[in-house]
Amino acid sequence: MARIGRNDPCPCGSGKKYKHCCLRKETLGQAEAMGRERAWETMAEKLLDFAREPRFQPDLVTAFDLFWNGVYTIDQVGSLEPGQVMNFLDWFAHDYRTASDGRRIVEIFVQERGGEISEHEKTAAQADSEALFSAFEVTAVEEGQSVHLSDQFSGEQAQVPHTPNLHGLKEGHVLLARLAQWDDSSRFSWISMLVPPEFEEDLRSYIEDMYARYQDEHYQASWAQFLRERSYLFNHFVLKVRGELPAPRVFLPYQKAEEAEARPIVLTPGQVQPRERKAVLVPGEDEESRVGSVLVPGRDR
Repeated sequence: MARIGRNDPCPCGSGKKYKHCCLRKETLGQAEAMGRERAWETMAEKLLDFAREPRFQPDLVTAFDLFWNGVYTIDQVGSLEPGQVMNFLDWFAHDYRTASDGRRIVEIFVQERGGEISEHEKTAAQADSEALFSAFEVTAVEEGQSVHLSDQFSGEQAQVPHTPNLHGLKEGHVLLARLAQWDDSSRFSWISMLVPPEFEEDLRSYIEDMYARYQDEHYQASWAQFLRERSYLFNHFVLKVRGELPAPRVFLPYQKAEEAEARPIVLTPGQVQPRERKAVLVPGEDEESRVGSVLVPGRDR
């Protein structure tokens, strides 16, 4: 098909020049799409900052112990990789229920900051608040187009854009991820991690067993309820087999394709370059008080 020039008649038949008709609409549509994508990025940054507010410090300590199942204490956070801390903060912001009223931090963020952020950011935050963490098998990869996924437990199908950071994903790979539905599309929310093939069946059995136990304790509990209230169990499984885990393959959104073999965890918000993220900040810490690689409020000075 021949390329349409800016001054050519618009192919829609309006009689106007292309630049004064459909080109303008197409340009506005592209700008709108870019604005929406950027809104997700800025929303994620603002939510992470919100989760770090000092008022959430008491919840942080309780949540940290639950997520790491007592294997690590808050005083040992410096021994964790930044990706592991981000994995914790992802769960803390999305699924942990605060002690004061049982609301999740992402819910509080939407309710308290909804009037201060853009409309796109607000709809992104609402979609993010509904996203559930699960295990997804890659069923097909269309290079540069999309990655087809199947939830390993529910069987639900989804597609996410095949972005450069997902270079190296192949059919059969299994990802632990939080999948959000935003308007008519799906996308990974924050953190994703590739499960080594030799542990895929063990993971499935472990989570299904935990779901059965949860149903025994909570009559007629749904799968969605279980994922919301017990998503930290995916990390408990990783801790359970951590001594046997090989170094997993990773994909970071800001890395080059040739670097995909060298990273241990997938960070899907990843708007900060590695050289800029020299520390992982946790609730109650300000930018100027960084010490070492990971700081904990009330411990580091």
